[in-house]
Amino acid sequence: MFLKSMEIFGFKSFADKTLISFEPGITVIVGPNGCGKSNIVDSIKWVLGEKQAKNIRGEKMEDIIFSGTDNRKPLSLSEVSITIDNTNRILSLDSDTVTVSRRVFRDGESEYLINKSPVRLKDIEQLFMDTGIGKSAYSVMEQGKIDMILSNRAEDRRYIFEEAAGISRYKFQKKESLKRLEETGSNLDRINDIVKEIEREKDLKAKQAERTKVYFSYIASLRENDIRLNMLRYDEQKKRKVRQEADIERLRKERDALSARVSKISAENERDEKYKNDIQLELFELDKKLHTYRIKVEDIDSRTDKNRRLIDEHRRRKEAIGKNIDERAESLDRLREDMKKSEQAGVEIRHKISEDRERLGNIFDMRKKKIQSVHEARDRIETARNEIKGNDGKIEEMRGALEKVIKRLIDAIERRKAELAGSEEERQRVRERIDGSLAYLEKALNEAARMLGDGRADDARALLMGLDIGALRGDIERFESFEDGFRSILFDRTGVHAEKEQLDGSIRELESVNYRLNDEIAGLEKRIQEDQAELENITVMITKIEKDLSKNENEREWIEKHLKSLGHQIKDVERQIFQYREDLARSEKTIEGLLKEIEEWEAKLVDFNEKTEGLKRDIADTTEKRSEIETKITRRKDTSKREAEQLAKLNERIGDHEKLLVETGFKLNNIEEYLWTEYEKKVSELSKTSVDESMLPEIQKSIQELKKNIQDLGPINNLAIEEYRDLKKRFEYYIDQRRDIEKAREDILSVIQDINRTSVEMLLSTFKDIQKNFSEIFKQLFEGGSASLELTDPENILESGIEIFVRPPGKKLKNINLLSGGERALTATALLFATYMVKPSPFCFLDEIDAPLDEENIGRFVKMMQQFSRTSQFVIVTHNKKTMSIGESIYGITMEEPGVSKVLSLRMEKIEKKPVGAPAP
Repeated sequence: MFLKSMEIFGFKSFADKTLISFEPGITVIVGPNGCGKSNIVDSIKWVLGEKQAKNIRGEKMEDIIFSGTDNRKPLSLSEVSITIDNTNRILSLDSDTVTVSRRVFRDGESEYLINKSPVRLKDIEQLFMDTGIGKSAYSVMEQGKIDMILSNRAEDRRYIFEEAAGISRYKFQKKESLKRLEETGSNLDRINDIVKEIEREKDLKAKQAERTKVYFSYIASLRENDIRLNMLRYDEQKKRKVRQEADIERLRKERDALSARVSKISAENERDEKYKNDIQLELFELDKKLHTYRIKVEDIDSRTDKNRRLIDEHRRRKEAIGKNIDERAESLDRLREDMKKSEQAGVEIRHKISEDRERLGNIFDMRKKKIQSVHEARDRIETARNEIKGNDGKIEEMRGALEKVIKRLIDAIERRKAELAGSEEERQRVRERIDGSLAYLEKALNEAARMLGDGRADDARALLMGLDIGALRGDIERFESFEDGFRSILFDRTGVHAEKEQLDGSIRELESVNYRLNDEIAGLEKRIQEDQAELENITVMITKIEKDLSKNENEREWIEKHLKSLGHQIKDVERQIFQYREDLARSEKTIEGLLKEIEEWEAKLVDFNEKTEGLKRDIADTTEKRSEIETKITRRKDTSKREAEQLAKLNERIGDHEKLLVETGFKLNNIEEYLWTEYEKKVSELSKTSVDESMLPEIQKSIQELKKNIQDLGPINNLAIEEYRDLKKRFEYYIDQRRDIEKAREDILSVIQDINRTSVEMLLSTFKDIQKNFSEIFKQLFEGGSASLELTDPENILESGIEIFVRPPGKKLKNINLLSGGERALTATALLFATYMVKPSPFCFLDEIDAPLDEENIGRFVKMMQQFSRTSQFVIVTHNKKTMSIGESIYGITMEEPGVSKVLSLRMEKIEKKPVGAPAP
């Protein structure tokens, strides 16, 4: 994997669309200071996900968009794209090249794309995770980052080792797991509160539901006994109808069977006649094909064996992929089932909320006028506060201006002191007095500036106004013939002192306006309190409804939050399954093609073998079959005649039975009409209520007892059972939810433990490897000396800092902060290359890291670069000719048009004729 190209448009000084192509090895970027070389490095950091404008030398993100020049208008967007060769599939995308793009617009909107498809920043970070590429990885090294590596706290150095160890993905998973763990705890608390409230309501409704069940059981028994009496007559007619239908059905089956036999005999005769005529010709053709089939069978056997060997290879690969898919599919099913339950609960709770809000609507109209009054007062308060805020901002600006005035005064005094230093000897005594007074005045002004910086503007003003400069004025007037500049500095009406007085007056005026506005706000707030007191009486009327609504809203909020969490989890699992299924689909497609070929060949083979054997038997039996067919034809004709006569007699009997069935149907219809009129019940619904006639007295007695029991129960809540069932269903649902959340919490804790264990093992192994490499490379770059790395907390590897200890040749062990600029650069370079030996980044941008090195160290640096360029791609921004000399490709950055960078491809011999930093041709 390597960087193939990058395209820049509208990024800082690159106003025109610029394409830079890269090849494996070393590419050098040169050009004079201020031409935009480092903007290329900034663009790489930005497209890889840098979100802090200060890290790419800006105050806000819009600063990176080309802002225009005298001859060019500003652009509305900035876009950077990098294209990476991915033929070895290090990046988890099935594409030979991967293009990552980022855009930002002046309105603050931004876009991220992978292969022209919109994605999230999170997707880009995950794409490059553990590859050594990223905004915080070691794929971009600049002078500031070297200072940061060597100067920061030991704990801040750990990110280099984590990236090399490949545990960034695990840290990301751990962060996500901890976030889900916190959400799970919050959800569990909310669930427990809901379960407690529902359980209380459920117990109350259970008692009411029990009485309602008894009532409904009496009603059902009464209705059942009455229906059983009316069904006695119906059963008798129904049985008679069943017997009649059975007789008709039996006769019809006999008729249909007989008719089928007659048709079958006729069809068989016709078929055998044709077969007798065609069989001899068919046998002749089959004998001809027999030889051809034997040749094809041998060819099919050879092809089938070859395909089966290929299928075995793909099935082994498919089995491994299938296991991964099954594991994630099980997790996905659980998540989807949970989501289905939560969505149903959400529908129910939203229905309840809608009902509550409709009830509240009528009551809210009563307090509308009072609320309008409160809003008007609050709007005025907001306007006044905004005005106060604006005045506060102006006061701060004036205080900042006052601080600048004092600084200008100090600067003017310093310049005048410098002028006095070269005056003639006869002015020495006056100058000494002036110098003493000015020194005291300078000290007072510095103290006033410090007070302003601390926000103590009143103290600074008091200090400056209390200065006694009368004596100083007298000395200056005596000295004004040759030093009249002090008078203009301190006492001119348009000078610094007058400007200070004007700023003080403006500040006091704005503070007075703020005091008046605060009084007005106090009056409005008192009016609001009076209006709100009147609203409290109305509020009492809606408290109960709002309490119910609040409870339902909390429940809905929890369900929506839970659904959102489930949605994120489902998307993560689906992305993993999608990747596995793509691999599986390729294997399955190959297997499917091979199996299809085998199936086709085997089908042909079976067909060939069967036909061959059939041909042999058919040829041997031809004469015998022809004789048998002629005999069968004669016998069937006699049978067909007899069975046709029997068929006519059966049709006559069926007609007589159908007339009796119609009469029975009329009687049944009369009974069905009676049951529908009395009970609105169809007989089909009551088919199981038939009883023996001997039970009639017992049924009548039961009816009388049931009526009395119903009267004794008194008033009944008909909805109690349904309300209890709903509460029980909700209670069971939330119990299941609580169980699922507790199980999810245990699973998350287990995942975090596994991540910590794996991360510690990987980080410790990588640290040892880098430690060894760092010592060796340090000796190589410094031609001696020693260097080592140590963990500040070996018992807690994941949180431990990493200390760097170095001893250049001929020197004692030094703290890295005491190293010279060149030593610091070489030390950081040694650490960078030590990391590359463990896990090289596919490409690396180096921005003038060779600047502090002398000629001797440059030579060792260049040699090391050439050694590592065999495994990694380097892009170096430099002014050094020796570093330029190792570039296999060289680009020059110029500003032929002021404010607009342009890229030129250079040849090495042209660079050697110009001094370092000269503009490119």
